[in-house]
Amino acid sequence: MERNTKNKTLTLCAMMTALGLLCLLMAAMMPGMRLAFTAIAGVVAAIVVVHGNLGYGLLAVIATAILGLLLVPAKEIVLLYAAFFGPYTLVKNLIERLKKLPLEWVLKLLFCAADAALLFLFADQVAAMVPEMLAAHIWLFLPAVLIVFVAYDIVFSKLIAYVFKRMHI
Repeated sequence: MERNTKNKTLTLCAMMTALGLLCLLMAAMMPGMRLAFTAIAGVVAAIVVVHGNLGYGLLAVIATAILGLLLVPAKEIVLLYAAFFGPYTLVKNLIERLKKLPLEWVLKLLFCAADAALLFLFADQVAAMVPEMLAAHIWLFLPAVLIVFVAYDIVFSKLIAYVFKRMHI
């Protein structure tokens, strides 16, 4: 990659990190929109992954998570981003390189299920974000998460395709 292209990609990485951090701050300020803004922060990181490469995407995810820990008052939001929405951007890119749709979905669902289970079991702050109905019927938690995840993944893919069509990349 030539120097000018590297500079442009690094600048995009920095701007998307700032935008991701802004999304996390918005999530902290609007309790009803916590998951939505945290998910949008993950989509922002995907722009770096698709435009630059996986390395720049990893840099954006790590920088957003570290800055989020320092600046965002609601640490559970940053934990959710750092444990799921940020890394999922990278995992999704790697999985979709396989070009085998059934296997891709199995791997994505396994990632989501494992991550959701770990977050629910080990992160009290994240578990507190689970609605009371699901917390009372824990056996509904994972199927509900997987259903929402499938919708998120589909919207995520369409949104990234739309953004890049509009950006002419």
